[in-house]
Amino acid sequence: MSSQYEAYQELLNSKPEGETYYQCIKIYHPDFTKIYYLVANSVDLIATLPDLSVVTFEKSNIVIDSSSTSNDLDQKSSFTLPDVNNILDDEMSRIVVSENMVNPTITYYIYHSDFLDAPVEFVEYDIDTVSQKKGTFTIDSGVPDLNADETGAIFSYSDWPMLRYI
Repeated sequence: MSSQYEAYQELLNSKPEGETYYQCIKIYHPDFTKIYYLVANSVDLIATLPDLSVVTFEKSNIVIDSSSTSNDLDQKSSFTLPDVNNILDDEMSRIVVSENMVNPTITYYIYHSDFLDAPVEFVEYDIDTVSQKKGTFTIDSGVPDLNADETGAIFSYSDWPMLRYI
């Protein structure tokens, strides 16, 4: 186990003074004018992504509805952020809807304050729905739908013993 992960576990369990964790998101689509890096904090954050590129996460008043996991391996999250000047709304309108359309993605990162050289954990979600109210932008997202079974086959422990350990 890495010292970074152990420090994050200690932070969550005992809340040492002066240490914190940062929740960050990256919103991406090839048709956007730029990649949006945002941190749920009152100051900007410079951190290293898993691909070793260093980026600045811009401060934002993000509300992150923690990931929910159901018993069928689906993970969902909701991200609400301010969009006072309709910048994200304009970016979403750039996406051309077609059969070959690529969904926009949102990547959720957690950084420990003492280890900004790599995230403690991260999850990339497909953006499912986007809704906008006056001044706010809500993104509902989930992991790519890889575990859908449209064959009608029933997965049982006798046929698939590895399911016991999930």
